[in-house]
Amino acid sequence: MGRQWIRRFWFFPPVLIGLAALFLTPLIKSPPQKAESVERAVKVRAIKAPEIAVVSRVVGYGACIPGRTWEAVAEVSGQVVWLSERLKGGHIVAQGTELLRIDDSYYMLALTQARTQLDAMDVKDRTVKALLAVEERNQALLTQDAERKRKLNAQGVLSASEFEETKRLVLRGEATLQNLKNSLALNAAERRVLMIQQAAAELDLRRTVLTAPFDVRLTEVKITQAQYANKGQLLFSADGIRSVEVEARFPIGKGRHLIAGETVAEASENFGPEAEHAPWATKLEAVVRLQTATHTVEWEAKVDRVAGLIDPQTQTMGVVVVVDDPYGKARPGQRPPLVRNTFVEVELRKKPQGKSVVIPASALHEGRVYIADRNNRLEIRPVRTAFIQGGAAVVADGIEADEWVVVSDIIPPQKGMLLGIQEDAKTVKQLVAETGGRKGSGK
Repeated sequence: MGRQWIRRFWFFPPVLIGLAALFLTPLIKSPPQKAESVERAVKVRAIKAPEIAVVSRVVGYGACIPGRTWEAVAEVSGQVVWLSERLKGGHIVAQGTELLRIDDSYYMLALTQARTQLDAMDVKDRTVKALLAVEERNQALLTQDAERKRKLNAQGVLSASEFEETKRLVLRGEATLQNLKNSLALNAAERRVLMIQQAAAELDLRRTVLTAPFDVRLTEVKITQAQYANKGQLLFSADGIRSVEVEARFPIGKGRHLIAGETVAEASENFGPEAEHAPWATKLEAVVRLQTATHTVEWEAKVDRVAGLIDPQTQTMGVVVVVDDPYGKARPGQRPPLVRNTFVEVELRKKPQGKSVVIPASALHEGRVYIADRNNRLEIRPVRTAFIQGGAAVVADGIEADEWVVVSDIIPPQKGMLLGIQEDAKTVKQLVAETGGRKGSGK
């Protein structure tokens, strides 16, 4: 019994302690302390919107063609008797260089024949003129005799029959004189024909020798020595080296910002057929670029004209630019010459018309831009752009120079949120390079 009572006694102390803790704990615990909330700034990349003298530009592509070409066609027939050692594809020959000769034997004979006939005509003319002089003296005598016999006939001394015979002699003399004069006129006409034949023979003789009409680079030779050349046959072809043309293709409307401010008479809204002879085109600057495996080569060019047709497949318009002396500007290993079919990039530029605020095109969010205000709070502001050039957007309205423009993404953007700005100098340099201007001092 004693042990059972002891076990029951030890059951009550833990129960009493638990009940005491249950009722006393709410009375002795302290109330919870309020923690102060700290706003965290969202780190973003931003730039001070630069003001730049924007060089408007547009880029197109096209292939080079020579400004002048020469297709040497045989103007006379004959066997090729001589070829220059320079008459090979790829050689550059100077103006006046003799390249090919055709057998001229037949044309020499034709020329000799014409000259011989002219010499014979000279002899014939001298003979007729001598006969004419004799006949004119004889006619003078006959006229004097007829006048004397007329007087005798009037006096009744000479019979009428004798006087009539004298008049017949005078008439025959006049007929002879007229025939001689007609012979001289026919000789003159024949002389002109012979002179034309001589000139034609001399021309054919000159055509047996082909010389370069201007400085050229030979591209294709289709004739060999001893081969017979037919009249009208293409013998070889060559490209001029003094200038190169590039017809670069541009999407319709892509060059709209280049002609902003031009009058209707000077420009169309875009590169359209009505702009074929637009004077605004020649005001643009042009640069031709060739991308090689190791570096980029540039040539200054001038805009010559705007093509009059639109490509039906690509809906692009061509602008023709000209590069002068592409071979003279060549440098071995650095600047290759612009030869036919070289594919190049053409950039058209317009001189800046003042300064404009420029931002990255990627900073536009459906016509809105994220701005950091003076308190580094996010402002979502609508803007209007003048045009986008590459990765740069030229602002027409909505942003002032040197305002902080956020160039990184904010997910999600909330108006008034605190921003931690990290200036992005690299983006500013890219903007300056993209627009081709210099960073302005700001407003």
